[in-house]
Amino acid sequence: MSSHAEMPELLSSIISWEKEIAKEVPYLETPTGYFLQFKPNDNGAYNCSPCDSIMFASTGCDGVHYSLLTDFGQTKDLSQAPVICVSPMDFGNCIRIVANNLFEFFSLSLQGHEDFLFNNFESQAAYEQFLQEREHAEHSEYFDYSKWKQQKEIVRERAVKQFNLKQIDSPYQYVKQLREKRAASIVLTTADRLGIMPLQPREAGVQRRTHPWSNLELSCYSWNDAWDEVIAFVNSAEIETLLAFVRDCQHYYVDHVRLIRQLQDRLEQLGFHSEAERLMHCMLQQW
Repeated sequence: MSSHAEMPELLSSIISWEKEIAKEVPYLETPTGYFLQFKPNDNGAYNCSPCDSIMFASTGCDGVHYSLLTDFGQTKDLSQAPVICVSPMDFGNCIRIVANNLFEFFSLSLQGHEDFLFNNFESQAAYEQFLQEREHAEHSEYFDYSKWKQQKEIVRERAVKQFNLKQIDSPYQYVKQLREKRAASIVLTTADRLGIMPLQPREAGVQRRTHPWSNLELSCYSWNDAWDEVIAFVNSAEIETLLAFVRDCQHYYVDHVRLIRQLQDRLEQLGFHSEAERLMHCMLQQW
């Protein structure tokens, strides 16, 4: 459940290092390619930004940001939290797990695979084709690709030495295996594909129950007509089932104020204080 979130040491070190190297690579908007930050209660502020995530990097393009997924407070050490990419404009596919942890995220992004982390490639071949096309990108009066590439290489060499980054030769296979492992570990599926990790012990063979609206597009549902059912569910649902419902409400951009407030109250009662605060901020734009 909720706990005080501390900035991972690696993130703090990279933020400091980035300031030092910035003067050597002036053609890059930022050396890492991201706007780095750490605010424990900031999950990105988009409706689809999971309330159990903490944003640490934004791209400055279409609201795309990267966050540490706490799985509703289960991951206490944020250096070990999965990294997700949140792409608010990619409706229906807004959330993707992209790295096992922060170290492997930077190992990918600072060694030339930042485009893989940003885009959703259907296959290894599609990614390789993208890289080939980028290599043949034409220069223009507005962008010097050679200079950009040269300075990215400076960052890459320094980062590998400074942080002892690991070599990940096939990001496609790496992420494919990561997502398969995640899918095998969750106890409930959710519309955003993150699913819910087990929070409570269960007897062998006993299944968690899905919420009553799991097969519906929640943004179109008439919540007022089923309000008594909604209240009864929110107040009595098993924790994992309730959290799956929260994920689905975020995925479908549910804007029913009474429902969101009801979920906030219930999360508070269950001890998910940070998640409740982030939910209000991203769904109703309130702190």
